[in-house]
Amino acid sequence: MITLECANLRGFLDCASLAVSKGSVCAVLTETEFEKNLLLRIFTGLTRLDSGKIFIFGQEVSSFSYTELNNARKRIGIVPNNGGLVSNLKVWENIMLPLSYHSSSHHDMDEKMMTILGKIGYDDSVSALPGPLPAYKKRLAGLARAMLMEPDMMIYDSVFDGLSSDIRGKALETITAFQQEKEGRASLFLDTDESALNYIKANNIYTLKKGKFYERN
Repeated sequence: MITLECANLRGFLDCASLAVSKGSVCAVLTETEFEKNLLLRIFTGLTRLDSGKIFIFGQEVSSFSYTELNNARKRIGIVPNNGGLVSNLKVWENIMLPLSYHSSSHHDMDEKMMTILGKIGYDDSVSALPGPLPAYKKRLAGLARAMLMEPDMMIYDSVFDGLSSDIRGKALETITAFQQEKEGRASLFLDTDESALNYIKANNIYTLKKGKFYERN
């Protein structure tokens, strides 16, 4: 799904290698939010490496055309820590927005959206603007938006941060089920909090330290 081969980025990565394989669940712990955010940009092709290679769905990013890179990104569902919502759009409009960009049908999507929101514990109005909402509710809306696109891979940015035990349990159950719904779907959890590992059932756990990824036993 995503592979780094001797990736170098000045002041950040030093011949770092990492592989998130098809159907796997991986977690990467970073020391700072800055490192985590930069990794997310690298994994989605928004930040280019100084040298080394990054492959997304088996193709090297440097060989992608603009259209090919956009098509690859459509296959990745991203759940930003802040939700990534547009402030002047209602919650439901934010969740449905990617369907417009990706030329997907809206048929039955309203019902599917409400089903997902119910499963993850979102209990606020979908007609509300996101501004006044707590950070975790914005993230839940972002989670529903990503899932609605049925991606081949999910990237979760500190997805359990600040959740109550009840909401965290619902979100985890939904995330686990979603992973298993589509054959070969991969999940990558990015976090700075060691305690997040208590909830993530990962096949592989890595720590980013001094520019390299170290796999935990």
